Amino acid sequence: DRGDTMEKGKIIVVEGACDGIGKSTQYDLLNKWLKEEGYEVRKHHFPSYNTSQGALVEKYLKGDYGNPKDISPYFINSLYAIDRASTFKEGLEEEYKNGKILLFDRYTTSSIIYQSSTIEDPVKRKEFIDYIIDFEYNKLEIPTPDEVVFLTAPFDLVTKLREKRKENDGIANDIHERNIEFMRRVYENAIYLADYLDWDQIHCNERNQMRSIASIHEEVKQKVKRKI
Repeated sequence: DRGDTMEKGKIIVVEGACDGIGKSTQYDLLNKWLKEEGYEVRKHHFPSYNTSQGALVEKYLKGDYGNPKDISPYFINSLYAIDRASTFKEGLEEEYKNGKILLFDRYTTSSIIYQSSTIEDPVKRKEFIDYIIDFEYNKLEIPTPDEVVFLTAPFDLVTKLREKRKENDGIANDIHERNIEFMRRVYENAIYLADYLDWDQIHCNERNQMRSIASIHEEVKQKVKRKI
């Protein structure tokens, strides 16, 4: 029994080392389990597709601003950051203050993964990572996650699964998914960041095949239980 002592809510983020790892499935299962446990949950997927605050992100993902490697990562991050800050101010903040669990499919964590992967110089990359954390959590004053569940598996295994996937969660064939080398770089950066930022890592494979959805879900639950 968790009692009635909880004042503000918690933020739980589900992240993946790369697209196609089963993040959306685990996100939905976690949402269902939290509700069954009696928690009030508000879920949200970032970026906020089909909204005014997410419109500029959609333009970027469609390639309207050009190739990611030719665009300032600070500019790209600002598009996503405004979406997150606006969405938080337009309802999520009130629910968070009233004790709800905010369950996010992607968050600032994704910008850290994707945008910093375009910076080759390790010193400049770390400066950028520190900048995002300070800009969003301190300057824009959106909350730091209480828990980041990071799903990982070998890149080649997940790539094969992703190619078989019939539907894309967002914009079909966006500028990231068109470039396999970019996706590999993002993956390697995500693995580094999961260690660097101390995210809870869940290995979704056993040898050269994926674990069952149920077994991964059990491990996700165990990680989340410790933070709520």
